[in-house]
Amino acid sequence: PGVGKTTVIRDVCAQLGGERRVVIVDTNCEIGGDGDIPHPAVGRARRIPVPVPAEQYRVMIEAVENHTPEVIVIDELSTVQEAEAAKTIAQRGVQLVATAHGSTLENVVKNPSLADLVGGIDSVTLGDEEARRRGTAK
Repeated sequence: PGVGKTTVIRDVCAQLGGERRVVIVDTNCEIGGDGDIPHPAVGRARRIPVPVPAEQYRVMIEAVENHTPEVIVIDELSTVQEAEAAKTIAQRGVQLVATAHGSTLENVVKNPSLADLVGGIDSVTLGDEEARRRGTAK
């Protein structure tokens, strides 16, 4: 908290919203504001409020199906259903901009719900030369 995630997300909305169709899936109305008029910092991005936070994943899919966005912006992904919805969105060719809570990238990568969204972890076997170069075991 307090590191500027919402400010960065709003700026991304404003920058991309000038040239692309941006939809904000706004779970707690933090990004786009909670009034009838969107927060000025989100530019031309369209916002969709999430009435029940546990249903965010459904609203994410609904946004793709009903609003033909080029980019979907979400304040926080945290559940398996939201991660699966994000994968579905990507498979449909829509870009996703989202935050996920973790103090380091390692925390996010080690979170089984979110690991696939940031590339996951794969085991590799290094050849002798590469292991020597890195100073590690094979």
